[in-house]
Amino acid sequence: MKKQNKLEALFPNGKVPDAKVFNRSLDKMSKEGRNHFLEKIYKIAFTVWSTLPKKHQKFIREVIIHDRQSYVDFIQQRTVMSCLRCPLRYPVLFIRMLHLTEIVERTAQTSVNHIAMSVLICFQICGKIGTLAGHLGKGEIAYEEALVLVGKMTIVEFCGY
Repeated sequence: MKKQNKLEALFPNGKVPDAKVFNRSLDKMSKEGRNHFLEKIYKIAFTVWSTLPKKHQKFIREVIIHDRQSYVDFIQQRTVMSCLRCPLRYPVLFIRMLHLTEIVERTAQTSVNHIAMSVLICFQICGKIGTLAGHLGKGEIAYEEALVLVGKMTIVEFCGY
């Protein structure tokens, strides 16, 4: 329980504020101050996430969503993920396939920025969320690229997916 209280200890009176109010105050901080504060929150989340009350988990999610790029930078530069991200043989083709499978005719509620954030955390792709989201949004795939993929694999429909 002591670690759980570290989140509360970051705030005046030991009370975790409303995420929207907190995010507005973060926006007013210097970049260094903001990053320092966010890093403390990320570290607490990584060490005690499963023991945090749901309201604290929700707070952390909303803080991450508000500044996704800061979270990606933290993951890429300050955690073991910096050396575990998967290299891609065809990053441009990968992005275009994501466009085709996840963006075209979207019905999911997952935002393009959320997809871009996840890609930048997991794969060795350089860039910022906004740039990658822009590429995902307009990443049309040429028929030649589709033929390259067809030649590389057999497409099989899996039950349950």
